[in-house]
Amino acid sequence: MVKKYTCSFCGTDVEPGTGSIYVKGDGSLLYLCSSKCRRSEIYLKRRARRLKWTEVYEERIRRRAQAAKARKKVKAKPKAKPKAKKKEEKPKAKPKAKPKAKPKAKPKAKKKKEKSKPKDKKTEKKSKSKEGK
Repeated sequence: MVKKYTCSFCGTDVEPGTGSIYVKGDGSLLYLCSSKCRRSEIYLKRRARRLKWTEVYEERIRRRAQAAKARKKVKAKPKAKPKAKKKEEKPKAKPKAKPKAKPKAKPKAKKKKEKSKPKDKKTEKKSKSKEGK
């Protein structure tokens, strides 16, 4: 009877007479079903758990879904009722402070008018001479 192997990379069954066996330097064997798996595993050094077309990836997704369901079940359990409050206890929540009124808009400062200055020195001299007469 011929022995069946599973692909070391993608997880599918390797039929007798197909695929290849790769021997690593440390003596471990890799059973590979196709050249696609051989290239991905050996030459490109990809990780099967990251490739969507592998069964290893699908198994990883299934485990994640089961773990998520288990977490939801744990959270869904009802909590124990809180103890009755004593009359002496102060309320935990502080009363909210009233919102502060917005400050009124300040009136804009008026610009001071500057004295008009003559542009040329000649006009300045003439205006002084006329004032003195």
